[in-house]
Amino acid sequence: MTFSRFAVGVYIFAALSALISVAAAALTSHGLASLAPTGEAAVEWFKIATSFQINHAIGSIVVTAIAEQLAFGRPRMLMRASAVLLAAGSFLFPVGLYSLSFGGPVFTAPYGGVSAMAGWALFAVSAFLALRAKSVEIEETNAETFSD
Repeated sequence: MTFSRFAVGVYIFAALSALISVAAAALTSHGLASLAPTGEAAVEWFKIATSFQINHAIGSIVVTAIAEQLAFGRPRMLMRASAVLLAAGSFLFPVGLYSLSFGGPVFTAPYGGVSAMAGWALFAVSAFLALRAKSVEIEETNAETFSD
């Protein structure tokens, strides 16, 4: 099995995002409350951030794997864009919460949330377009079969 450069890039980014999520979850369970100036609030923010991060990292991997199975065209291009948005969300939203836990800025979180929502919406649209393209292809094949 060979992967496109696009897929390899997303897979590497998502794997590193998942790695950071696991490391942050470990930090959460091993004394984050005593390290972070925000105490127990940091633990809650880290739990939200790590869950979001791992889920969207996996989501970007799955969406990329699906995109790689599609024929070249608009559905594949949109599916790939969906994967990029999910990957961006898996980074931007948690970074804001990690930063907030240590008294830093949270400005990246809204961008990450919007990116993830847009990624899932685009996934739905691209899946619909891929299904529609396949339906048209099947109808054309059936029409050719019956006209012979």
